[in-house]
Amino acid sequence: MAEHTKWKTSVVQALSIIHTASAIQCDLYMAESTIPHAGLGIFSAIERNPGDSVGEGDVCIPILDAKNYHKEVWNPFHDYVWGGEIMGMKLEIESADKEAYCPGLDCAINCNLALINVAKSTPIYDGGGLYRHLNPGAGAISPYHNGTTRVTRKIPAGGELFKFYGDSWFTTRPIFDSLPISHDYPWAQDLLDAFFETVQHKDKAFKSAAYEELMVSIRSIWNSRTLNALPETFSEATIAVEHDLGMVFQPNATRSLEWLEENGKCVDHITPGQSTIEGAGHGGFAKRDLPKGTVITGSPLHHIPIKDRFMPMFKAFYSDPDADETLRSEVAGYQLLLNYCFGHSESTLLLCPYGAGVGYINHNQTRANVKVVWSQHHETAHDLAWLEKRPDEMFSTQSARLALDYVATRDITAGEELFLDYGDAWEEAWNKHSESWQPVSSSEKYLSARDWNNAMESLPIRTVKESFYDPYPQNIHLRCHIDLVDDEDDSEDESEDESEDESEDESEDDWASFTFDWGPSEYGYKCEISKRRKDAAGDYLYTVRVTTESIDRWDEDFEGSEFVDIDNVPREAIRFFDVPYTSDLFLEGTFRHSIGLPDQLMPQQWQNIGSFHPNKKLLEEGIQYVHVP
Repeated sequence: MAEHTKWKTSVVQALSIIHTASAIQCDLYMAESTIPHAGLGIFSAIERNPGDSVGEGDVCIPILDAKNYHKEVWNPFHDYVWGGEIMGMKLEIESADKEAYCPGLDCAINCNLALINVAKSTPIYDGGGLYRHLNPGAGAISPYHNGTTRVTRKIPAGGELFKFYGDSWFTTRPIFDSLPISHDYPWAQDLLDAFFETVQHKDKAFKSAAYEELMVSIRSIWNSRTLNALPETFSEATIAVEHDLGMVFQPNATRSLEWLEENGKCVDHITPGQSTIEGAGHGGFAKRDLPKGTVITGSPLHHIPIKDRFMPMFKAFYSDPDADETLRSEVAGYQLLLNYCFGHSESTLLLCPYGAGVGYINHNQTRANVKVVWSQHHETAHDLAWLEKRPDEMFSTQSARLALDYVATRDITAGEELFLDYGDAWEEAWNKHSESWQPVSSSEKYLSARDWNNAMESLPIRTVKESFYDPYPQNIHLRCHIDLVDDEDDSEDESEDESEDESEDESEDDWASFTFDWGPSEYGYKCEISKRRKDAAGDYLYTVRVTTESIDRWDEDFEGSEFVDIDNVPREAIRFFDVPYTSDLFLEGTFRHSIGLPDQLMPQQWQNIGSFHPNKKLLEEGIQYVHVP
């Protein structure tokens, strides 16, 4: 009974916090989405134009091999992740089972296919100044950060932000079988333009009657995605022709600033930077002065009812594609995501926040200036009834039903770093880890592929023969830009008609007009250097052998694989990449521990460690059950 009273008191205290945020400048709000039943959305308080950035860059956390390790596990992140490949994580592991969870604006922005107005960029790879031979925290933070959001269509003040989820997000869900997808809106626009061109010489009354009759007739014949993209009324159709279809939907996707101040929560107070704590990597800083009691940001929470069934990673596992479950062996570590989620030693429940900027707030017990409380409002994100549920009763939904507010515990000045007390258990675990930490063998000699690319930019790359006597480290390998192979295929027919007597010098300009763009999600193909020579200007040109096997099969031997030989390849078309499983994320013994959920926020119903038992079927299958810190 005392425990029950304790968390209810915490809720009352949270509700009593004075909202000072409305008096503070705010450019972004989290509030109920304009899309029915879509939960929360993100709104701009200012007008934004194409090319503008929105908010601050999100941290992106790799979720690796989760389906292989735990194929039978209910996954709360299914609708909230990007493919790891497009977020720059392709070569973290061998398999295609890699996802990028980007808590912040990325997870909170909804999709309205008629009004896509922002796009997500690939995060920047930055280890935060941590090195495996110097820092106990190496591998404990995500190196993928500053995944920015940019405007692609003008957004009015009060407009909701919408990004493209991909058509498959809708076509794979029967509930959306009649919803227009991305190509339906251009087609509908073409139909409108054709209709108005046909009736251009008629009066307005005729046009209106003809349009209304046409819509009724067409929709009575069949239901299609494209026809559902057409405006309901003639006046809306006129707006679409004069502007575009998006302008028809914009009014319903815009809220007044007064409404946002009253019903929304500012999510624009945190900016990332290098932490003032040595070895902590990135940190979160106050974007402006924040008086005591300010709700710095709000964060819905993804819930994992049984954390032991999602976080462990194993040294060996067998996943039968025809079976419902996976056989595992010894635990090798835990998903990096664990470090970004709230947990408690008395509960199997894990709560992972996805509020803007929260992934950058570091721990400091003595300098803490932020605390978490249960959300003060937003019934769409925080359901008080869920504080009465047991963790095993939370499998009924994957959508967020709980939310935390991050509140300033004192006046905070602009530019000051934000700190949260992660709790005594976290502090003890970190102290134990840092005191016993020893760098892995030969870590002082370790250089990542990024280091090699910087150091070798103007130096010759070793040939296969040279590498036999002077090999590169085992943690890196060479890859050649995909345009080499694609262009080779495109020009194959043309080259058959050309003279075969062309000299080497005459073909030096084969790639001179190319710009080899190595974007964060460009991986090329595995290759090796057959020979090297200098051109007339003294620059190195290479003959490379490129494998054309799927780049997921990165470790295929060249012998027996499909490959192509390409001459006169410039240095900029060749880069070093890390070998899968060699980044700091996979260091043995790297720190993993959940953020402590304060005791006063912990309902008695969640304290299930003593009464929780693994599923009998799992025990019969020999599937190991493990404790997650």
